Amino acid sequence: MTSALYDERHGFYSRAPSRAGDYFTSVTVHPTLFGTLLARHLDDVWTALGEPRPFRVVELGCGDGTLAGQIVSAARGRPWREHLAYVGVERSAQARARARTQVPTATFTASLDAIDAGPTAAFLSNELFDALPVRLLQRDGGDWVELRVGMSDDSLALEPFRADVEAMAYARRYGSDVPDGGIIEMREGVAGVYADVRRIARRWVMTSIDYGGLATEMHGPRFNQGTLLAYRQHRASEDVLADPGSSDLTAHVNFSELIDAGARAGATAALLGTQGDFLTALGIGEHLPAVQRRPDLSVADYTREREAVFQLVSPTDLGRFRVLVQARDAVIDRLRGVPAAAATPQPATGKDDG
Repeated sequence: MTSALYDERHGFYSRAPSRAGDYFTSVTVHPTLFGTLLARHLDDVWTALGEPRPFRVVELGCGDGTLAGQIVSAARGRPWREHLAYVGVERSAQARARARTQVPTATFTASLDAIDAGPTAAFLSNELFDALPVRLLQRDGGDWVELRVGMSDDSLALEPFRADVEAMAYARRYGSDVPDGGIIEMREGVAGVYADVRRIARRWVMTSIDYGGLATEMHGPRFNQGTLLAYRQHRASEDVLADPGSSDLTAHVNFSELIDAGARAGATAALLGTQGDFLTALGIGEHLPAVQRRPDLSVADYTREREAVFQLVSPTDLGRFRVLVQARDAVIDRLRGVPAAAATPQPATGKDDG
């Protein structure tokens, strides 16, 4: 999966200048709206971190810099604008090159390893974790096997191998509700991301937006054959081994794992909600009334604006995505979208591996 997505010559993210025809995201449904709303969120984060100067904002998996450009543009007039130090982290060299052209005031790097440690930082990720490579684990009676890529009749095929200690620990913690023969995904790299976050800043707020849910939702009867899919030109396929590098491979995110990883890094999970509710708290409802006041507004223009809002907040569209806000040593009680009672999701949602 790592090769199919990230190989420098043949990987999905490197084979073409743009893969916009294969998928769309909250960033691409409107030229400015999503970034403007996240800039409002950063207003709250800047305050939560004590108004740091510089205000380091680190975007994980920034792609070609589209969201970075939206946020930097929306930062004009905000009190933290002159203190903003925006860093985009992107594995693809081609995407980084486009990002540097699109947002020359930001810094773009291939890895979190290149970012120096400091007192504070705000971390953003939009559809990062779903793109991290996964391992497939299948329940086999009272045991677990790992499905690995092999060959069968000159074609790629999944073959069972005995699961190692790490895979067994994950399955026992998060896969207790999976029926016999059921499949779950174990995402690689999560612990490493949080280790880097903890190294980069002593106090931090991390906002992760992705599709998925808690382990009880993702690793259970509803998705008993897993969630790994291949996307090409807006079409999904379960044949994830077909023509490697031609499709986006992605699996739903187990947010319980992110909550647990954050807790090990000393963070509190302040919010786990839907994107629709999160953007509503940030004022997306003000957008259409503002649009209606434009003197040159056409019916077609208004229809496009309304459709973008719908896509971002609808529970049948991007609004169903989950938003996880985690904080370490930050004052989070005034973050919009965070419940006043500061209800915190439980870190562990499966059986502990001991």
